[in-house]
Amino acid sequence: MLSPTELLNAALQQHQAGQLLEAERLYEAVLLDQPDQANVLYLLGLANHQRGRLEAATMWYLRAIAVNPEYADAHNNLGVLFVQQGNLQQATVHYRAALRANPNNAHAHANLGVILQQLYQFEAAIAHHQTAIQLDPHLAVAHTNLGHTLKELGQLDAAIVHYQTSRQLMPTNPDSYRDLGDALLDQGRVREALDLYNQAISLAPNQVELLSSRIRALLISGRLQEGFTEYDRWRLANAPHPRMFSQPVWDGCFLNGASILLYVEPGAGFGDCIQFIRYASLVATLGGRVQIECPLPLVRLFQTLACVETVTATGNPLPPFAVQASLLSLPRILGTTLETIPNQVPYFSADKLAAQTLPSLPDSLSGKPQGSLKVGLVWGGNVAHSHDRDRSCPFAAFQPFLDLAGIEFYSLQQGHHQTELSHPNVMDLSGYLQDFADTATVIQQLDLVITVDTAVAHLAGALEKPVWILLSFAADWRWLMARSNSPWYPTARLFRQPQRRAWGEVCQQVAIALHEFKERYSRQNSFC
Repeated sequence: MLSPTELLNAALQQHQAGQLLEAERLYEAVLLDQPDQANVLYLLGLANHQRGRLEAATMWYLRAIAVNPEYADAHNNLGVLFVQQGNLQQATVHYRAALRANPNNAHAHANLGVILQQLYQFEAAIAHHQTAIQLDPHLAVAHTNLGHTLKELGQLDAAIVHYQTSRQLMPTNPDSYRDLGDALLDQGRVREALDLYNQAISLAPNQVELLSSRIRALLISGRLQEGFTEYDRWRLANAPHPRMFSQPVWDGCFLNGASILLYVEPGAGFGDCIQFIRYASLVATLGGRVQIECPLPLVRLFQTLACVETVTATGNPLPPFAVQASLLSLPRILGTTLETIPNQVPYFSADKLAAQTLPSLPDSLSGKPQGSLKVGLVWGGNVAHSHDRDRSCPFAAFQPFLDLAGIEFYSLQQGHHQTELSHPNVMDLSGYLQDFADTATVIQQLDLVITVDTAVAHLAGALEKPVWILLSFAADWRWLMARSNSPWYPTARLFRQPQRRAWGEVCQQVAIALHEFKERYSRQNSFC
């Protein structure tokens, strides 16, 4: 019969060999004789953790801590578990406990730094990442996370140094190539970024995030044909609930009067739909009788398209059709380049919109007193969007231009960010906006729309309304790089952050531009 020491040695050998179940059996055998062995309790937690058995791992880590409250590694790993469960508060408690027990625990410093970054405590996060690196210069994850924090602060040069170090320490980790590539792309170094993405993809050909980064680099640099081709392939391959039709996918050929269904995929953004519905007219010129299926909030808006026969809300019975295509596939099918973007606006009928909803608008929008400039505002997007934190602007940042004389401001904001509205000069129109047709009707009565990157930006551009779009530092691909105008919307003007979260600087620029816009508006109206 093996002694507890022999059992433990055997368990460690099995654990190191990746035989986790056998290791657990041997650890438990040790505990039958020595139930208060904190290191064995911890190792049992670790084995369960590695097998994804989080509840069991939590139990064993807690038992190890009960025996030895100063067990730093147990506290650290328990913190990792709580992060995996989304409980940042408890994770912070255990990371700090780990550091009290062992201030030289590099992993605990690195892990606590990640949480502090997520809580926007960037300076504290940097301090912990730097300490982790001082304790263990070869701890790649600390370099990676320090790079992330510096990138958040707009310190791209410094971030790139740590991403490069991380890549050197983890030459087979595809994420290290992607992190460096993303930072270089933010600097406009597209060729270098693409090279890194290609290297990463060679290591992990099916990793969705890597393919997504490469696609963004192609599109944002204007290589639309390549980008849309890869985007289409990637999107359809990774669709969680792909649409299945017996009718064939349209290949772009002349339709000769055949009926074609253009449908919106599950999960597609409203902005994407409004941007790409412009292709419906091209499909019609190729002989197609166009049928549209889209989410209900878009139905009445899309019914104003002259080229469309029917518009059906998603989930309702469809009319007969011969071929079909995803709305998001049309740029690829029609071979879109920067030079061939269909940018004829407006492509929604103002008359049809006015006939639908104009009577319900507030009286202040029914006329235009001389010298009164009417401006619509949107400062926030959908909170469920993965990049909402970056692309949404705090309403308070609009303050530099909200008190300008001679301007009437109207809030088109809906959703969670609407609660930020707090200014007497801004009329809240959210109660009038039941769908995008309502929003379009309101926009028709305005002189200008100022918005962050949301569906309203696309809608205003599609209506040929002057629209100023406030963009985050790492803007979406469709706005390309370093441009103040858009090939998609001739009436759009782009205001870009010079660095991450620099909304104050953007809004100061808007304030200056708005003053000039108002002066021109006043001069024009004075001659009427």
